[in-house]
Amino acid sequence: MIDKVILRRVVRDRITIRIVWRGGDVTEREVEPRVHALSALSRGAEMEVRLLELAHQGLDDTAIAARLTKEGFRSPRRSYVPVRTVQVVRQRHRVLRQSTPARSHHIPGWLTVSELAKVAQVSRSWIRHRIRNGVISIHQNASHKRVLFPDAAATIAAIQELKSGVRQHLDFTQSATE
Repeated sequence: MIDKVILRRVVRDRITIRIVWRGGDVTEREVEPRVHALSALSRGAEMEVRLLELAHQGLDDTAIAARLTKEGFRSPRRSYVPVRTVQVVRQRHRVLRQSTPARSHHIPGWLTVSELAKVAQVSRSWIRHRIRNGVISIHQNASHKRVLFPDAAATIAAIQELKSGVRQHLDFTQSATE
């Protein structure tokens, strides 16, 4: 029979359980508790702070996970820090990933989908939907890797006619390859 059970926390989220049996025998076991939240880890808050520091330095999620694991941190369910844990914490704190520097959006003589939508007073999704459905035929410009429309009054007028139902299809394939 068990006389008493003593629990005490030790380093790195391990718990030592000491069982004192009637008669004086002692059994001691070290176990790793199953936790489901970062906040339940003894170093969870510290890991979260470090994770955010690394994110603000511009490291990507994979590099952050590897660095935290190397520094001895772990996730609640793993002996390492998964990339998904990094993503969840970063998103919870609204820390966006560093992206590549924004490129110049305007190309002289051409309109992007966003620029055309603004000038023609339609939504970008309205234009993209019609491109996907084949109502607007256009090629992606290979050198700029974007969908580009000729920057001309005729382009805007054609979009307006499509919107009002005067036209059923627009073909910009010739001008997009020039």
